[in-house]
Amino acid sequence: MLAAWQTFFLLVPVVSTTFASLPTLLAGLSREDLGWLLVDEAGQAQPQQAAGAIWRCRRAVIVGDPLQLEPVSTLPTSLAEAIRRRYGVGREYVSPEASVQRLADAVTPWGGLRGEDDLWVGVPMNVHRRCESPVFDLVNAIAYGGRMVNATMPREPHPALRVPTCWLDVPPGTLAGEGHWNPDEGARLDALLEHLGRSGYDFREVFAVSPFREVATHLRRRADDHRHRGMTGGTIHTIQGREADTVILVLGSAPGQAAARRWASMKPNLLNVAASRARQRLYVIGDHDAWIGLPHFRELAGLRRVAPPWARR
Repeated sequence: MLAAWQTFFLLVPVVSTTFASLPTLLAGLSREDLGWLLVDEAGQAQPQQAAGAIWRCRRAVIVGDPLQLEPVSTLPTSLAEAIRRRYGVGREYVSPEASVQRLADAVTPWGGLRGEDDLWVGVPMNVHRRCESPVFDLVNAIAYGGRMVNATMPREPHPALRVPTCWLDVPPGTLAGEGHWNPDEGARLDALLEHLGRSGYDFREVFAVSPFREVATHLRRRADDHRHRGMTGGTIHTIQGREADTVILVLGSAPGQAAARRWASMKPNLLNVAASRARQRLYVIGDHDAWIGLPHFRELAGLRRVAPPWARR
């Protein structure tokens, strides 16, 4: 098997795959049989997903951001904790926050501190080349303690983006919603999309996302509409690792759902991912008063709170 892989690599030097396929793909290979392993989005990967691949390679380059989306585990925390205690495994390997990136950072001697908790990050990339200001400034404040440097070259925005990054306020309405979905926020979103469509905007450059699945369902329906051909709609998780000129963050939640808002704002990760996908414009749609006092969302307090003519119901 090793000879087959070595021959294959003479023709195809790099193979891309997923962690789910690795056990089958690398079956028959032993310790350090391969040269290099490159892991992207390592902040989302659980340590056990990468263990076999790392064991089979002589060197590993782990790339990710622990301040963006964390691993999603289907194992109940109580069960994971019981297994950890039974086998004497350190909490850093099985906690909900445990990731390939965090473990790699922990053994990297060169690095720096990031975030409000001074999280150790190995070889941090502090030069940013995606978001223009003020989106960059928001991201820098939300998650990185102002330590990043912006090297993004500004571009002339599309005429449809004449309204700068802002908060489109939707006070509590009287219409009954579905779960976290607020029909008034939907009406504000529809007005914004209609404005972009009339202006000939390329909807492939639009991400409409939310922290909540019920809201994401409505966003996907709008993305499937032929009038918004190419738009991406869904949860914030759907746009991790991607980018677009415009991100529309539909916050959702009803006045009585304070616990849901606390969950969404508990860490900077969700808001950081949503904002940092936007190259030029970030539009936040939601109840300003309900969200702006929460952790990390306070950093959005400087956004203009507007209701332009095309965004009114």
